[in-house]
Amino acid sequence: MPVPIPDAIALQTNRGVSAEEIKRLAIAAGFDLVGIADPVASAYAQEYRAWLAQGQHGGMKYLEDSVAARTNLSCAFPWVKSVISVAMTYYAREPACASASNGDLPDSSAAVPPADETRSPGRIARYAWGRDYHRVLMGHLRKLQDEVRRVAADDFICRAYVDTGPVHERELAARAGLGWIGKNTLLINPRYGSWFVLGELLTSLPLEFDSAQPDRCGSCTRCIDACPTKALSPYQLNATRCISYHTLENRGDIPDEFHKSMRAAQYILGCDICQTVCPWNHRPLVSENQDFQPQAPAPAVDVQVVRQWRPEDWDRLTRGKAHRRAKLEMWQRTAGILAKQ
Repeated sequence: MPVPIPDAIALQTNRGVSAEEIKRLAIAAGFDLVGIADPVASAYAQEYRAWLAQGQHGGMKYLEDSVAARTNLSCAFPWVKSVISVAMTYYAREPACASASNGDLPDSSAAVPPADETRSPGRIARYAWGRDYHRVLMGHLRKLQDEVRRVAADDFICRAYVDTGPVHERELAARAGLGWIGKNTLLINPRYGSWFVLGELLTSLPLEFDSAQPDRCGSCTRCIDACPTKALSPYQLNATRCISYHTLENRGDIPDEFHKSMRAAQYILGCDICQTVCPWNHRPLVSENQDFQPQAPAPAVDVQVVRQWRPEDWDRLTRGKAHRRAKLEMWQRTAGILAKQ
């Protein structure tokens, strides 16, 4: 038996497991893409440190606090020998009636604007339409863990991550052959595009690694050209100019210079523009998973209604969803910007 490692999971096993068998188990567990990555030190460590030094991460201090682990997994996980990288599409079909309405507050006693008042839609990024993807993916990862436990030969250590912890998910996914990191900084799969959420199982299993795919962005700059706040340069995002950052991470005031662009984009939470314009997203893999189907207030909400939400409205409408990261005052701050004519 291995010596227990804090917060890690030692799996009891009974026979051998190969990389190919793990991939079959991952697909059976509900994942759309899977690959095995070598947990070597990051190839982008120098660029990452420079990005932090320039302050392009904004107020996301947690990115500063975990540089060593993020650029070299062995610093935090000396036992790691392979990373099982998985992806699941969250691209749900647009509802037949997707316009914002006062119906975004069912059974609420909160005040709503007069019927003749001009309504202003506030879009919600597609990843946040349904249940919190952290919970959804973690459930599937636990299922995969159980299956690997059933078939593996020796006791081994495993830790699951979904957009948390000191893990550079996109680099690991690219290294595992799931796609390449595009000019919009997102992982792009050559068949289905970028509408995926990512997860990992860090393991002490010695598995065969997959090969990375070539960069296929070519000379295209559609994502860079379409970004309303000019947050993108090739393969780099300045978070302090990004609508997603300001609506989800920025707890303070949003600089005036971005207000006009935000009103044009109409996103109250997150932003999908750099994905929507990407040519590789012309045939997305559509999710039939009920967890990713739109739930109120997605896919769009009347910003005038949001401005009058009470704490209990915010609590009910965001419970169990990824957009709960934006607190009530953040929703209302952004709604005020979008509502201004």
